[in-house]
Formats: sequence, C-alpha cells, structure tokens
Amino acid sequence: MTRPAPLLSLQGVSKAFSGVRVLEDVDFDVLPAEVHAVIGENGAGKSTLMNIISGVTQADAGCMLWEGESVRLRGPRDAQERGIAFVHQELALVPQLSAAENIFLGHHPAGLGWVRWREIHERAGALLSDLGDGLDARRLVGELSLAERQRVEIARALAFQTRLIIMDEPTAPLSERDAESLFGAIRRLRQRGVSVVFISHRLKEIFQVADRVTVLRDGKRVLTEDIRAAGMDELLRAMVGSELKARLETQTSSATNEEALRVDGAVPLVVRRGEIVGLAGLAGSGRTELLEWLFGAAGRNAIFCAGGRPVVVRNPSDAVREGLALVPDDRKLKGLILGASLRANIALASRRGHWFIGRSEEERTAGRLAGELRIKAAGLDQPVHYLSGGNQQKAVLAKWLSAGARVFLLDEPTRGIDVRSKAEICDLIRALAAGGAAVVLASSETEELLGLCDRIVVMHRGRIAGEVGRAEATEERIASLATGGS
Repeated sequence: MTRPAPLLSLQGVSKAFSGVRVLEDVDFDVLPAEVHAVIGENGAGKSTLMNIISGVTQADAGCMLWEGESVRLRGPRDAQERGIAFVHQELALVPQLSAAENIFLGHHPAGLGWVRWREIHERAGALLSDLGDGLDARRLVGELSLAERQRVEIARALAFQTRLIIMDEPTAPLSERDAESLFGAIRRLRQRGVSVVFISHRLKEIFQVADRVTVLRDGKRVLTEDIRAAGMDELLRAMVGSELKARLETQTSSATNEEALRVDGAVPLVVRRGEIVGLAGLAGSGRTELLEWLFGAAGRNAIFCAGGRPVVVRNPSDAVREGLALVPDDRKLKGLILGASLRANIALASRRGHWFIGRSEEERTAGRLAGELRIKAAGLDQPVHYLSGGNQQKAVLAKWLSAGARVFLLDEPTRGIDVRSKAEICDLIRALAAGGAAVVLASSETEELLGLCDRIVVMHRGRIAGEVGRAEATEERIASLATGGS
C-alpha cells in the first residue's frame, strides 16, 4: 500500500550547542493522521528535535518541509500558525482559572470589548467532549486530577486548528487506567485527521498507541519502523543494547525472616529485612497516602512497629531517626531542592541534629555516592535542576543512603526516566534489599512490580484488597484485585 505524502518532513537536520553535536543528519517525517512514537535515552536528541519542529530552536543544517513546501520557523508562533502544538510534560496551566479559561487563555472570543463567556464555555465543553471526557469546563484547573489537566492541555492545542500535536512523556504522571483513557483520546485525534508525535520512556505503551516508531541514539536516527513489524527486543537493542532487557527482568530474592516494619489495623502490612514488597492499585487507591503516613508526612501520627519495637512517627524527622526513607512520587516538588547543588541535596538528610557540618566529610560522602550510583553531573556543585530525571532520582536515593536509612518507601521510583536509568535504579533497589534493607515499592507499572518484588500487596479504596506472591502474580490477577475483584 502506497504511503500518503508526509505532513511534516525533516531532512538532514543537525544541531550543536557550544560545539557539542546533539543531532547529526537526522531524517524524520510524520504522515497525516499518524501517531509516530519517538524513543531514546536521555540525551539522545529527542527534545532538541521536537524543539526544532515547534520553532523553539533553529537547526544548524538540513531543511524542514510542511506539506511538501520548505519552511523556516522563526519561533513558536510560526509553528502555531501552521497548526503545530507542543504539550509538554510539565503542564503550563493556571490553577486559579477554569478549564475553559485555560483553553482560550490569551485568545478569548470577544466583541465590542466584552468577552463572550457563553461561547467560551460551549466551545471548551465540545472540545473536552471530543476527547471522550465528561469534564465540566467551568471547573477550576487546581481541582482537577493530573489526567484531567492533561486533557485540558490537549483541548487547548485543538482549539486553534491544530494538525500536529507533540506529546512529551504524556503518561509519566498517570496511572495505567488514566493512560488508557489518554490513548483513547489520541485514537480519536487520529480519526479526526490530527497527527501526533508521541514521546515516551514506557516501551510497552508504544505498541498500544503508535503506528510507527523512530529510535534516536547519540543524536542520530538509528531506526524507523512500522510498529507492527517492530519487537520489544529490537527497540531495546536500538536504544541502549540487549543487556538491559535481562537486567530489567531479573528476579532475585534476599528476603529474611526478620521483621523490619509491621503495620496493624485497617491497612495491615509486614515487610522483612531484605524483602521488596510491591504496592499496586489504581490512582487514588491509597498507595501514596500510606507511604506518606508511614513517613510522618500526612499530618497525623503514625503508630507501627519498626525493627520489632513500637514507634510513633509524628513528622518526617521522627521517621528519619527511625531509619525510614521516602522517595516521593514527585521528586522535583517533594524530594529535592532544585536550586541547591548535588552535594547539598545528598547531604540534606544526614545534617539533622548537627550544629556544624564538615565540608570535607560532606564532599567525600557525596562524591562516593555520586560515583557508586553513577550520577552524571558536571560536578558536585552543579544545581540538581540541570540534571536529567534519572540522575535527579539517583540523587534522592543517594540522600537517604547518606542518612543510613534501613527501610525505603519508594513511590513511583522510575517515573519519567529513560530505560538505562530505570535499569540502574532497579539494580540499586535489588542491591538495597541484598544489603538487608526493607523496601516498599509503589508503582503504576505492573510489569515493574512483577520484575522486582517478592510479594505484591494490592490496594483498593484505601484498604488492602489482597496479596499475591511472586509465583502466582500476574497482570490479570493484580488488575482484578485493584478494581475490587476477588
């Protein structure tokens, strides 16, 4: 079957920053009404390529064709005028305004000096309805879930005759159910003739939503293929090499009989030294709330047993003294001081109770942990804001290793990071357990839980719905418990 002419085509595109080549002779195209996935490690060139398409950055060499005609985008406005929209991973919405106001922000329909609010609400409602969502356009964005905010962002892109939408890691903050809803919205976009460039680190979902996939590595295009002809192993090899697949799927157990953590009551939970216990459940099931309660970050006292003795945790400082560590679901908001250096962030939890901090000791510890965890940074004094997502997550873990934590509460530890960083963090989690630490791992990725955990505890509406051991755990069994089945 003959392919239609591309809507967008980039030919021989190259780009360098400060003499460092980040894209080299890249060819890339998007067909009309196509979902084209772009994958690759952090630093592969994905963001630079998308910035060129959206007019944020100009290429040093090569050309861009839009419907067969050569174009030069001088800025994002040029891209918008041609119908190109960019939905970033960090959503740019105003929480104090309604969904409708955000959709038409800066482009309010008006006449004779008066904003036509009825038209705004009707058009916004229609756009949200087309995305398969019953969202009230009058609701404040600050009251919406992440999945609902994402639909508002997509509706804003569609409000102005958009023909190509770039989605950067759109499922990173979403549960599996919300991700499925997003995929449904993308399919409806394709049926309407809108093309989508879909960037993701989750390879499994590429096969659910994409028509074609392009792999970038070290600034070069190494593969473009129909998704029906591509295989998971082939994509992994193209991205980073075949050895990572085995590392991601390795299952080992270091569990002992010694209890590290015991919670009684409405949410009973037991974790042993050397054991990795998974927490599964849909968004809102209570996983994050349970971990934050254990860590004293929920605003109420947590009473449980740690190391065989009863403890009362009133706040995070109490939790740290008891050897607990929390890697939160949002590392930027809850886990790091973005403007502070890598050294300061690693030393943060180990500073409690000290009047004076030895700079040389702090640097030795930070340097050792940065080396052991293979944190890529310009130096210990580099602000963590400039690190990649995977290296930021390693910095959060290094902070707790520096503090000598013995019980690790991990909430979505591999969210929004590339495949290689994910494999390295999975290796680190196994190493923590092998060293005698107890690990509670909450994740929206069932495949990740199956590959790492000794047992999986499934939550539903704030309670434990069931528990499955490694031998009998399957995606179907976990999904059944997570949705209230038996």
